[in-house]
Amino acid sequence: MKPWRLWGIRTQILVFYLAATLFIVGAMGLALFFSTTRIVSQEVAKTTATAIDKSGRQLEMYIDQLKGLSDLLAESPQVHRYFDQSSTDYLTGDERRDIERMIQGMLNTNPEIASIILIGAKGQLITNEQNLEMHYSGDIQDQEWYQEALGSTMPILTSARMQEFSMDKDNWVISLGRELTDEKKKHLGVLRIDLKYDAIESILKDMNLGQEGYSYILNQSQRVVYHPNPEYFSQEEKRLELIDMLEMEGNELSREYKLTHRYDLNNSDWVLVGVASLDGVRRMEAEIIIVLVVLGSVLLLAAFGSSAIYASSVARPIRQLEKAMEEVEKGSLATEVGVVGSAEIASLSTHFLSMLDRIRELMQEIRNKEQFLRASELKTLYSQINPHFLYNTLDTIVWLAEFGNTERVISVSKAMARFFRLSLRGGSETTTVRDELDHVRQYLFIQKERYQDKLSYEIQAEDGLMDITIPKILLQPLVENAIYHGLRKLPGGGMIRITARKGEKEDLFLVVEDNGGGFEDAEKGKDPLRLGGVGLKNVAERIRLYYGEDYGLSIANRPGQGATIILRLKTTLPVS
Repeated sequence: MKPWRLWGIRTQILVFYLAATLFIVGAMGLALFFSTTRIVSQEVAKTTATAIDKSGRQLEMYIDQLKGLSDLLAESPQVHRYFDQSSTDYLTGDERRDIERMIQGMLNTNPEIASIILIGAKGQLITNEQNLEMHYSGDIQDQEWYQEALGSTMPILTSARMQEFSMDKDNWVISLGRELTDEKKKHLGVLRIDLKYDAIESILKDMNLGQEGYSYILNQSQRVVYHPNPEYFSQEEKRLELIDMLEMEGNELSREYKLTHRYDLNNSDWVLVGVASLDGVRRMEAEIIIVLVVLGSVLLLAAFGSSAIYASSVARPIRQLEKAMEEVEKGSLATEVGVVGSAEIASLSTHFLSMLDRIRELMQEIRNKEQFLRASELKTLYSQINPHFLYNTLDTIVWLAEFGNTERVISVSKAMARFFRLSLRGGSETTTVRDELDHVRQYLFIQKERYQDKLSYEIQAEDGLMDITIPKILLQPLVENAIYHGLRKLPGGGMIRITARKGEKEDLFLVVEDNGGGFEDAEKGKDPLRLGGVGLKNVAERIRLYYGEDYGLSIANRPGQGATIILRLKTTLPVS
């Protein structure tokens, strides 16, 4: 696929118009979608919270009513006298009949009560359950609900469970239990009121929580008190689902199109939880998507038609101008262009015609400048070869000759001759890695003869690099800088190490490392490249001229310990 910049202007205009239309429709659609969804979700949340709070207050009133009934029995003098009997043989009497009539009256006026059970500490038992034997039951007193009621100052509400006293074992009840005590807080027994399950359901059934919404009640022990599906009372995994639902974050529920609201009931350990399904939000989202698809399709068709007409009117004169440029590219500078179109295109054609007379002249001027620049750079570099080096070398030869050291005179003379031969040979701007290393080797040999033990050097190169073509006289200025600005100040011997190695891809690295004093002023904020003199700057600029801005010279400065100069080149020299 072609890059965007290579597409035709007609295609670009069409794509731009269509993309702009899609963006506008998409932005408006998203804004409408999210704002409407947020508003509807907020309204559903308010409605759900109101419904749950209302039902919670009704439950509180109902629980208070049940507690009132329990107070009526638990504080009845007849109940106290009956269950305070010192003997279990006394099972009849006025007190028992009064209590039974009181229980029956409560059952008649409160049909949602399944059963009322009074169990004395000495085994007395009064209840409306016909199948429960009226004698002392140690099993009943050992049950959890009985033990929980002991010592309680308030009635204890249980979770939903099977009514063990009823013949119908499928009856689910919720029990209210409390301890029976006299005025001196002496334990007399336990009162238990079994509430039919549908009594709670009748209070919660009118809540509008959506098609898949529901409500449930958990107690402090996270046991299920109420749920529309009785399976949640007996199956542990389903009970854990309700606990997880209560602890889920809002964003997790949003992904499932649900929201929850909890209401903690006063004077009990129950929490009422409403789970609303966002059916309305889901329907609204589907409707918005349909509207956006239809609206987007209409706008896209309109945008495509209008943009096609506009793109053709713009592209036609540009195409004419392009054909004229093709003729100029073939060498026909006498081409005339008569372009009609917008003011910008007409101006463009006018400027194009005026530029034809200057193209050849400017291109030739640029070519001449580039050639002159490269020649000037190399000449500048040649001029930077310090004349003092030549004088000092000749002095060294004279000094060796005076002492009759003919072999060393011959070696230094040969090294100097090869040094200048490699520098000036053929007038070429390039050389090979082999000759460049040989060039700097001759230079270091001559300097070694001069400085003796104060100078040592090593030259190493990886295999396969010797025949690579590079600009010449790159290393000698760096080595000269290392000697005169680094090693010459050392009280003892100095070391220069030159390495040629290949880097990643097509990169070639030439490294000059010394253990001299480094660039001391670089720590004061000065550029090490400027501190190294014209030679270093010249080398860096030549490398960038040949290879581009990504290549050049870098300096790792270690004040007082030396410096490392790295030249980054390509293994292939660009064609000039």
